[in-house]
Amino acid sequence: MSSAAPRPADQDHLWSVDEHLEDILATVRPLEPIELQLLDAQGCVLVEDVTVPVSLPPFDNSSMDGYAVRVADVAGASEEFPAVLDVVGDVAAGQAELLHVGPGQAARIMTGAPLPPGAETVVPVEWTDGGLGEG
Repeated sequence: MSSAAPRPADQDHLWSVDEHLEDILATVRPLEPIELQLLDAQGCVLVEDVTVPVSLPPFDNSSMDGYAVRVADVAGASEEFPAVLDVVGDVAAGQAELLHVGPGQAARIMTGAPLPPGAETVVPVEWTDGGLGEG
């Protein structure tokens, strides 16, 4: 960070964006770190990374309701040219036995559910016809 003092205002000089940025960065300093209880730290920024030894959940899961699909089956799909796939079943959060998604297939999946074998991504239900067969 620059240690230059702020430039004096000159009414006849138009400052460039780079000059403004340099002026601001010359006066800004990081705050000293403080230690807070977790519930008091909302809105704060961590001083160092927090790491854990294992991923939770220990499987890939869906962050939305939708359809678990293979990328190759939906590549290039659009509202005008939708991908039409066979729905082979449902996958719910906490479900132990998973079905397999093969070529040309999809599985309805709920938020938090494990991504079934063969599926690579989830298409949000809002981007589909909801299984009504309307494309």
